[in-house]
Amino acid sequence: MAGRDDPGKFFVGNLSWDTDNVILFFNFIDSLWNYFSQYGNVTDAVVIMDRQTGRSRGFGFVTFQDPNCVSKVIDQGHKIDGREINARPCNKN
Repeated sequence: MAGRDDPGKFFVGNLSWDTDNVILFFNFIDSLWNYFSQYGNVTDAVVIMDRQTGRSRGFGFVTFQDPNCVSKVIDQGHKIDGREINARPCNKN
């Protein structure tokens, strides 16, 4: 699991409530992981869920093995599950 200060980690906001984490046949598969893997090797991806409702809170975090991939993501617009999302670095490193 990626740490708070991991230079390859970035914030993803304005996610659809339909964007979620799914475990299927012991393989971690989710919308963020699949989408952002086109920019580099994703080592962690999580959608933050509401503990009471189990629904997405509308944001998450993705971590790349190579921190240089973050700038490729930040410099572009993205649409996941029908919504324009925003991506921001978690670090200023």
